[in-house]
Amino acid sequence: MEKTNKILLNKTRTYNSVNVNSQIQIDIENTSKPIPLNDIDTTVSQFEQFEKERKESTIYRFYGQVTPIISNPLFNDNIKISENENKELPPVSKKIFSSDIFETDGWIGFYNDELDETALQFNDNKSALCEFIPFDPGYDRLRILDSDGIPNYLFKITYPFENKDISLIRNSSKTLKDGIPVIEKFIIDLNGRKYVGFKTAINHGLSTNDEISLLNFIDNTPNDTLSLNQITYRVFKLGNQTNDLKFRTFIVDINPSDINVAANSTIKRIVQDKPSKYYVRRFKSLTSASIGDKGGAYYKDYDIYPAAFGTSYYNDKVASFNFKKDVDVRGLTDNLGRPLTELYFTTIKNDSDTDITSINSQYWLNQQSGLPAQFKDRFWTRIVAGYETENNVNINYNIRSFGDPTYNGNTYHTDIDESDDTFDGDIVEYNESELLERRLELVHHRVNTIYREHLNDIDSKSENKKEGYVYNPFKKIQIREFSNYINPIVDIQSIIDKYNITSASEIEQLKKSFRVPDYATEVGVPGSNVYKWRDLLDIGRVDITGGGVEYPFESGAHYININSRFFFQRQDPPCEYIIITEEIELGNQQVTPPIGGEEEFLGYLADPTFLNYSFRDAADALTLTSTGGVADIANYNGPNITFDVNLADFIGEYELGKRDIAGGCINLSLLKQKDIDDVC
Repeated sequence: MEKTNKILLNKTRTYNSVNVNSQIQIDIENTSKPIPLNDIDTTVSQFEQFEKERKESTIYRFYGQVTPIISNPLFNDNIKISENENKELPPVSKKIFSSDIFETDGWIGFYNDELDETALQFNDNKSALCEFIPFDPGYDRLRILDSDGIPNYLFKITYPFENKDISLIRNSSKTLKDGIPVIEKFIIDLNGRKYVGFKTAINHGLSTNDEISLLNFIDNTPNDTLSLNQITYRVFKLGNQTNDLKFRTFIVDINPSDINVAANSTIKRIVQDKPSKYYVRRFKSLTSASIGDKGGAYYKDYDIYPAAFGTSYYNDKVASFNFKKDVDVRGLTDNLGRPLTELYFTTIKNDSDTDITSINSQYWLNQQSGLPAQFKDRFWTRIVAGYETENNVNINYNIRSFGDPTYNGNTYHTDIDESDDTFDGDIVEYNESELLERRLELVHHRVNTIYREHLNDIDSKSENKKEGYVYNPFKKIQIREFSNYINPIVDIQSIIDKYNITSASEIEQLKKSFRVPDYATEVGVPGSNVYKWRDLLDIGRVDITGGGVEYPFESGAHYININSRFFFQRQDPPCEYIIITEEIELGNQQVTPPIGGEEEFLGYLADPTFLNYSFRDAADALTLTSTGGVADIANYNGPNITFDVNLADFIGEYELGKRDIAGGCINLSLLKQKDIDDVC
């Protein structure tokens, strides 16, 4: 019976009626609509929504801390600069004697012993008695946190955007794309056998049993027995005879007499018959600086402030920073055309602190007034970049050798400025079989002060001091990661051939159906339509080998904390020294021309390398003491006395001029160890 029919019994009409089936048609009208099944009545997963937003977001926010290790061993001069009472006159300066030069937490300077001095070189307030004051460049030019309002360094966020080829060997026809240069052959004895070893210009990136090709070597065997251009060789061992220099030397099982190194010899690592590629990555900035009223770049996209209770082991203040500008990487690709997985926290030395209104800057500008215009109005030299290569006169870009006249003509990355937005980065290796880049060499930046660099032009009696400071400007920030395994090879061409597909749009659709990403590598010749790739892992996803990244996501942006250490180092710390003895003669009966003199002796006492002096005759010491002693040496006019002055001559690996203090390869210093009690 239909639901619209209703049964009506006759007994409901009258009590003596007989029930007879009857049907009455009733029309039922629906006056409302059923609720449709849609998103309104589905359950929303908070976690799924969070994951969806996190995967889609390309916005990053950066904050963190920089822990510096900075000092001023390469100071301009051991002088004390104070403001002249007559403000219109130049600042007053005087030499600090060697006996009053101190080292405090790595900084070289002096303790002020005059309470009434006004406005010493690094202080806006009156100088306190026994306050330690570093020589220039001091705190206000070198620390990450600078109190004068002019930043000593600029922070940038950069990414690798293109590749560059360079020539590592001077006057060579081979460049980095031809492989890593080999500069030296040596012989190594192992277990009664002789093997051949090779030294490379930079880190070779090899491991034991790696397969390599030896290119442009000299085959000394008859009939080209080694077949150097046809076959590959395995790395037998790393290091030299004493297992040192493993990153720069390797050993091959070849008779040393059968092979020689040529001017253009190079090597390439081979993986599954694929030779590696070598190149320089260039970095581009995603943040910017602003130009101040007095010129030079100032930070714009971030705030910087002291970290609470933060100091390094040497009491350098830790700086906290926060980038106010969001960094959006949407649509950006790296130097290989892949989605970005790496950004770099970049620190660039800023030379905008040449402020002619400050006392110490005005002093140095006055000192440099005779130099050409491009030098006299600057405190710092332009930044130069290079790599820590082997010490060989024929190798370009050796940052440690910059300024050594022996290396004149070598190539460097020059004229770098803090306002630039592109920089040469590192040297890397890429192999198509691995689909990974491996860093071989970091770039280093080098700066020096104009005064030290051109000291001979300022004072013809002085020697240029070419040793500068070096630092590594780039710290990697891993924002994404590729999978640690390569996706199985996808052969689209077999399907194209089977179904005779010729339309480009159909081929693209076919690639999408197999989820071939845009950055996939085409195996074989272009157009082969055979692809392999590494999956780009989502943030928070970890593959079976443990690869992946995880960091906070909030308010539509990824938050990344950067904990960076910044080392401002000497370019070439001297590891050796010799003692130089100078003969001095004083008195009213000096020979003509005199052997020495009062002025020369006082100059030696003020030389930072001064060690001691000794009299030829013990009676001369009594004579000097009876007439006022060393303190009154300038007025000495007594009988002739002769004595020797001993000075330290610090010797570095490179010829970079006079070194005022020792390096890190020997004891901290030959200077007498002193503390504040010796002065105050």
